[in-house]
Amino acid sequence: MSSFEHALILLLLVAALSIVTRWLPWWPPLITYLAGGVGVALIPSFPHLALDPGFFFLCFLPPLLFSDGWLMPLREFLRAKRPILLLAIGLVTFTTLAVGFVAHWLIPGLPLAMAFALGAVVSPTDAVAINAITVRLRVPARLSTILDGESLMNDATGLVAFKFALAAVVVGSFSITTALAQFSLLSVGGFAVGLIVGYGIGRLRDLLMHLQVSDSLIEITLSLLTPYAAYLAAEHLGFSGILAVVAAGLYSGWRDPVHMDAETRQSAFAVWELLIFWLNGLAFVLLGLQFPHLVSAVSDNYSTFQLILFPFVVAGAAIAARLIWVYPATFFPRFFKKIRAKESKPSRGAVFIVGWAGMRGTVTLAGALSIPLLMPDGRPFPHRDIVIYLAFGVIAVTLLVQGTTLEWLIHRFGIREDENRPKEDLLARITAVTAGLKTLKAMEHSATTPEMTASLDAVIEEYERRLASLTAQGETRTRARRRRSASFHYRAAALHAERQAIDDLWRAGTIIDEVHRPLQQLLDHEESLLRGSAPPPTPEG
Repeated sequence: MSSFEHALILLLLVAALSIVTRWLPWWPPLITYLAGGVGVALIPSFPHLALDPGFFFLCFLPPLLFSDGWLMPLREFLRAKRPILLLAIGLVTFTTLAVGFVAHWLIPGLPLAMAFALGAVVSPTDAVAINAITVRLRVPARLSTILDGESLMNDATGLVAFKFALAAVVVGSFSITTALAQFSLLSVGGFAVGLIVGYGIGRLRDLLMHLQVSDSLIEITLSLLTPYAAYLAAEHLGFSGILAVVAAGLYSGWRDPVHMDAETRQSAFAVWELLIFWLNGLAFVLLGLQFPHLVSAVSDNYSTFQLILFPFVVAGAAIAARLIWVYPATFFPRFFKKIRAKESKPSRGAVFIVGWAGMRGTVTLAGALSIPLLMPDGRPFPHRDIVIYLAFGVIAVTLLVQGTTLEWLIHRFGIREDENRPKEDLLARITAVTAGLKTLKAMEHSATTPEMTASLDAVIEEYERRLASLTAQGETRTRARRRRSASFHYRAAALHAERQAIDDLWRAGTIIDEVHRPLQQLLDHEESLLRGSAPPPTPEG
């Protein structure tokens, strides 16, 4: 069976397991992918897939980190930079040390440097697992930003620390002062290279659009290549490719929304969403496929009891380290008057949610699997299998324990959406409609025929109705919302009837594909616009 056939089977498996996750909404999807991979690996006829560590790291991590940066709201990220950095740097360091010392004490023969590598690789949290819950429950914007920003930055700091620990394993020594100096150089240099690459590719895309030699397909292709360009450029120059990808993602996320046209923006989101879905699913399926071989490798050196005990103890150390860190990191800075004046006091429930939202995922997995197979002298890399096995265990335990209880705890502590988001949404809508209405009224003098005047008046009337609906108060607002809801349902029914009519004509052979397809795309576009403006449920009474 060829590699291409293997890839097709893996994608089909990801799709099938994704269907299973729809039947189990309370169950973490990543665990389903993991279990599915293990199940398939136990089929005797299924071939063993050997993974190249370097290829796996390069293939999976740059786009995953870039997408996290691309979707990060930069303004909110900068406003919450203090708690984010305390988590992304302070907590990563604390977790690396805590898990490292526990693993070194617990696991016979595990060197301290390799134990620290384990601590570093399990320190990044998983944005996908956390967002699946926080987005659905619409938690306060600041809480969501802190968790997303931490996940973005601790991916970078954790993986950089992981590489330093692996380097210490190879050379057999470690100097804190040297490591700090190298970390600073790698970080600053990597971030700078990422910004330069992101800016350069952005300017190239602007130039191509200005020369009218680009389109949405070329734009999206360049967007997909940006994380790899940033990573490879930084690594070639001796800097951190991980931080370069993060920087390029942050810059592109700030640039793209206002430089892309509507078609490119919609298509880019769809392409990136599909790519991230594939990568997350494939990563865990691949880990599941490695699991029987991994267990076989570590069972020669450790008993069954130890192989059950170790992952729970190491995961417990990672969970405890996070909970121990978040309270002093949240409340100690409030002794400073300047911080108290700028930031409202968080509730203890919100702080606990931050501490409990520590699920590990794809970044931990990709980092662990990137451990080289061999040392530079050709010897097997020491303790590689047990570190990957424990990383596997930490991912599974945190997803099962924290991932299945986080939603309940958010409800239990009464964590709800704050008032700022609806207010900002209303302000943006009113501002946009007002700007459109002002432009339309400025065009009244250009309507030189009765037909143009009638058309312009109809559009102005529609905008005035929208503005009146947005600015209405009390009972008037309630009636306006009910009208919007009724209008939405009537328009949806009419679109469904239109679609059914042209589909029937096409099936009957009355119209050809070249006529059917553009009309279908037009109705798809109208339906997207309609669903994007769907009103919230209106309470009766």
